[in-house]
Amino acid sequence: MSILAFSKLSRAVVRVRSLAAQLCESTMSTNHLGSSPSSAANGEAPTAAILIIGDEILKGHTMDTNSAFLTRALRKLGVSVQRITVIPDNQEVIAKEVALLSPQYTHLITSGGIGPTHDDVTFESVAMAFQEELHPHPELTRLVEEFFGVADKNSAAMKLAMVPRSAKLNYGTDPQTGQPLRYPLVSVHNVFIFPGIPSLMERAFNGLEHLFAGSGTTFHSREVFVDAEEAEIAPVLTKLQAGWGRKVALGSYPDWLSNYHRVRLVLDSDSQEEVDKARGQLLDELPKGSVVPLVTDPVSIATAEVLHTGQQRHTAG
Repeated sequence: MSILAFSKLSRAVVRVRSLAAQLCESTMSTNHLGSSPSSAANGEAPTAAILIIGDEILKGHTMDTNSAFLTRALRKLGVSVQRITVIPDNQEVIAKEVALLSPQYTHLITSGGIGPTHDDVTFESVAMAFQEELHPHPELTRLVEEFFGVADKNSAAMKLAMVPRSAKLNYGTDPQTGQPLRYPLVSVHNVFIFPGIPSLMERAFNGLEHLFAGSGTTFHSREVFVDAEEAEIAPVLTKLQAGWGRKVALGSYPDWLSNYHRVRLVLDSDSQEEVDKARGQLLDELPKGSVVPLVTDPVSIATAEVLHTGQQRHTAG
């Protein structure tokens, strides 16, 4: 990259970071649903954005499973995922997204773009987002030599040891063996840089759950299945959501394939009391006879149901 191009890109990143800071200030002052990194300190659930990096995702060559895994895993830890973005292996695009998202959320998790090839540019992009230089981290250099068997500082593998100056190495623990993982995850400020290969990403995250846990937040969900058209129940849903405000979130999901129900309603809250109360109100307000019972995991209750049926037949006989 030429000096002129680098200068232009740096100025662009500075503008984006300035805009992100203004957005965060506006968000906090208006008490908007989006959260800032200080949300956990304010007693709110910590937030996260997920940045999936890879041309192969955008071209349809590879299916993204990492965002689904991360969303579920973070939610179990009490972290509210607010955004998922998929972007190409482009240094300017990655740097701008990191600069924009990092100030707005408690955690920014990236996946992809780590490796020895020309299109692995995540470390360089994160460095640019924070206006830092890359440097060969001594510990990563030793690990690359150990894992790849290379000592040449100019080898392709040594690209994995080139990280932003303020990078931190996070060593996880294998949840199955209890042994420390041999290779660390790199983080820069609140940006956690995960590999894109799903098996490696999941293993790294599972070993580092403690980095995202500890907020004390637990999310509670309740489902209600309705045999009615969504348009028919929409006024009820609108009225209830307006009354609950931010205490309870209500999602409505039509199912065109089921011959049992037509809409699945999902209630979410960080308060079990509030979500249970909201479910009761929802059942009272929906049209009579429209709510249907649905067992989403019939296998788990199959044994008890068979025994119950057998007992009924025995009694009747």
